[in-house]
Amino acid sequence: MKERLKQVLPVLGIVCGAVLLAAAFLLDESIPKELSGALFGVAGVLMGLGATGIFMDAAWRKLSEDERREAERGEKDERNVAIREKAAYSSWYWTLYLLWAAFFVTLFLGSGFPTALVSVLLVLHCVFLMVNMGRWAKRM
Repeated sequence: MKERLKQVLPVLGIVCGAVLLAAAFLLDESIPKELSGALFGVAGVLMGLGATGIFMDAAWRKLSEDERREAERGEKDERNVAIREKAAYSSWYWTLYLLWAAFFVTLFLGSGFPTALVSVLLVLHCVFLMVNMGRWAKRM
């Protein structure tokens, strides 16, 4: 079941993305500009994720059994896990700084909704860190 899902979801993502892209093109003049942009953006994300899933699956199938075992071992290797954790922690700080910069830009521009939205994103960003820290603390 899980293997079948890995094959179906990327194709479903591409199909849904293509439908949204077609809808964005067909409804271009009859819907607000913001909604059109959102349709194009979501379509691009879905199609990109779907194509990436298909390409990753194809690359995985080309590996020999020994190469697959080695890749799985490398995923669980303590050194690689530590590197990924350090990279994730560093990227968390960089995205936090970017969100603060966006917050101050929206404050200076005097825009109400974008400032509120960025404030919510800042809070969620920090909440996700706390949730993940608690989750990983239980695992270790």
